Amino acid sequence: MDNYNGYRDPTGGEGEGKSPGAYGIPEAGPERTKKPGLKAAMKLYVVVFLLLLVFGSIAQVWNFEIGMIITQWVIILIPTLWFLRRYRADRVNFIRFKALEWRFVPVIILLSASFWLLNMAIAAGMVTSLMEIGYEPVMVLDPPQTLQHYLIYIFILSISAGICEEVMFRGTIMPALEDRGVVPAIVFSSFLFALFHVSFLNLLSTFMLGAVMAVVVIKTGSLWGGILYHMLNNFYAATYLYLAGQEETAAELEPRGLWALLPLAIAAGAGAYAGLRLLQNRSKVEPFLKHRGERWLPRGWFNWLLIISVVLFLILAMLELALGFGWVEPL
Repeated sequence: MDNYNGYRDPTGGEGEGKSPGAYGIPEAGPERTKKPGLKAAMKLYVVVFLLLLVFGSIAQVWNFEIGMIITQWVIILIPTLWFLRRYRADRVNFIRFKALEWRFVPVIILLSASFWLLNMAIAAGMVTSLMEIGYEPVMVLDPPQTLQHYLIYIFILSISAGICEEVMFRGTIMPALEDRGVVPAIVFSSFLFALFHVSFLNLLSTFMLGAVMAVVVIKTGSLWGGILYHMLNNFYAATYLYLAGQEETAAELEPRGLWALLPLAIAAGAGAYAGLRLLQNRSKVEPFLKHRGERWLPRGWFNWLLIISVVLFLILAMLELALGFGWVEPL
């Protein structure tokens, strides 16, 4: 029963005409009729997104640390918990809120470290390319200067984000889409996760982060796998900021610096590949792409709720670029 994902097709397909019981999954009874779907998940997403942009941004401008705590624990987590209670979501079979097997922990550490380095290389390459045409990186997050400040960053960036964002995205939105296929659920929830972070420069790396965490959650059968991965990823970022200090090395890489990162990127790629192979070997869930003809996006994915989300993202992404190119002055 390790690969029991609730009333879903674990192969990621449409079930090929087989009943849920054919995969060892109980048939959905009348009590499952309130299970949330794509539209319900999108409504939750848009509401939280708007709350983040209106109240979360104001709180973070007023005080970044307190604003981040409000954003994670109030703006993100409380509506998500209300949503789960509203639909009486099963903690084990829907949210996957069950213990993480220890055999997956070393794999998650390897994956998180490898993909973090890859994402750093991707971000550095994009920033450096833009700098060649006049872009100046904007420091959004001040590096922590003291150990106390560093520990605060660990709490707000690693622990808080790891718990709250995973409960929303991999514990609520992704499961709500899985009846339309596991692969579409991974792709679409990761796309929403990338939009949610409202950064054009980090769009690809954030999408990759969301996709890998989604795979980890499904392969391990535990939301704690995604939470651990998310915490580690943000722990690396906070630690890098602390060690870099005010040198802003991540934002001021020269083109020749990218070549120096190439061996590290290759090693990180090898580590990511090895980690994914190990994850599959230790999991009882079949490879997602084993069944050909899989849809990459869930049916009904293009709707007015998505349009609102994309428009909001584009507005903020253009503002990010406008600040970097000096078209507008920061407040």
